[in-house]
Order: sequence, then structure tokens, then C-alpha cells
Amino acid sequence: MARNQPTRRRAGRRRGGSGSSDDAARLAVAGVVVLILTGAAGAVRSWLAIWWPILALTGAVLIVLLVWRLVVLHRRARARAAHQALLDRQVASTDGMSGPDFEHLVARLLHRDGWQQVTVSGGGGDLGADVTARHPHDGSLLVVQGKRYTDRAVSSPDMQRFLGTVYHHHHAEHALYVTTSRYTRPAHDLATSSGVRLVDRETLAPWMAGQPLPLPVTAGSGRGTAASAHARRPPAA
Repeated sequence: MARNQPTRRRAGRRRGGSGSSDDAARLAVAGVVVLILTGAAGAVRSWLAIWWPILALTGAVLIVLLVWRLVVLHRRARARAAHQALLDRQVASTDGMSGPDFEHLVARLLHRDGWQQVTVSGGGGDLGADVTARHPHDGSLLVVQGKRYTDRAVSSPDMQRFLGTVYHHHHAEHALYVTTSRYTRPAHDLATSSGVRLVDRETLAPWMAGQPLPLPVTAGSGRGTAASAHARRPPAA
């Protein structure tokens, strides 16, 4: 038992020495980290002192360029809108339109005249409802068929297809047929006897120029009446 005591004392001294070495190492590492951080902070301050004016100038230039770009885009949008408004007043502009372009033109004219909830719905499966709108007074439904024709008139079969869906499928209370061409006499007679308002190229010109298209007075006043833009002037056959 007596021989084991010196051994325990020596082990205790070794453990104490190891702990002191670890503490010293930690202090050294902490000191190095502090020195690095202090140096980095100084370097950042020096870098900012040199480059801050350049960064501020660059930021100001970018802001000016952004504002200038927004102004240019706004002016271009206004110019396009003004150009489109000018085209919308000239019936000759319809000659270069596609079918969808013409439908959007009709929608803009209806919106200008006060119709509400004007929607372009033309396309495959529209069943004759290229544009729909609601009467501004009673909310009754208007269904519009638009045909941008240049080389032929709207025929009786064209009108029959429209009449086959406008009232029974869409439940329209007002029906409007607009074309850049004209109507054959059978198509005209069928439309007027079924309460479809007709707009041909001759009527389209003043409508585009700013003359409003007469609104129906009440819901259902279009169907089953002879109301038409051409009721008193049948077209040539």
C-alpha cells in the first residue's frame, strides 16, 4: 500500500500539467481569432472608406437608369394606346386585322358605349358568342358574333348558325352581329325577323368614329323584334 502512494501523486501532477497546457492553447487560439477579427474589421473599414463614394455613385446611377426606363415604358404605353385609339376610329384599319383582333375591337367599342362586363370569348367552342356584355341598366345579356370578312357577305347559313345558339344555348336577351363586309338579303331578313341587330361596314364606320350604337331599352327588347341597324335599308342581294 505504501509503494502505491507516490505513483498516485505523480499521476495527479501529470493531469494538472495537461490542463494548464489546454487552457494556454485555448487562450492562444482566442487571441488569434481576436486578432483576425480586428484585422478584418479594420480592412473592411479601410475598404469602405475607399470604395463607399464609388458604391454610392453606382447606386445613384442605377436608380436614375431605372426611373428613366420606367418613364420610357410609360410613354411607349401611352403612345401605343393613342395609336390604337386612332385606329379604332378608322374602319379601314379592320382590313389588316385578324379575327381575334376584330373581336377585341368590338369589345372596346361596346365598353366605350357603356356596356358592362364586356368579355371576349371567341375561339373554338364559343358557339357563336365571340363577345358577351351586360346592359348597363338592367344587366341583361348581349351576345355578339363578329365576322371580319373582306371577300364575301354574311350569308343566311351564317345567320342560321348564330340563331341556333344565341337564344337557346346562351340565353341572350340581346343579339348583335357585326361584320366588316355586308349581309345578303336572306341573312338580313332572317336577322331582322329574329331580333338580331346588324352592323355592316357602312354602319361600323360611324360607330368606330365615335357615334354610339343605340342600346336596347329594356331586357328582352332585342329578341323577337325587328330592331336592326339596317331595318330600313335592306342590302343588295
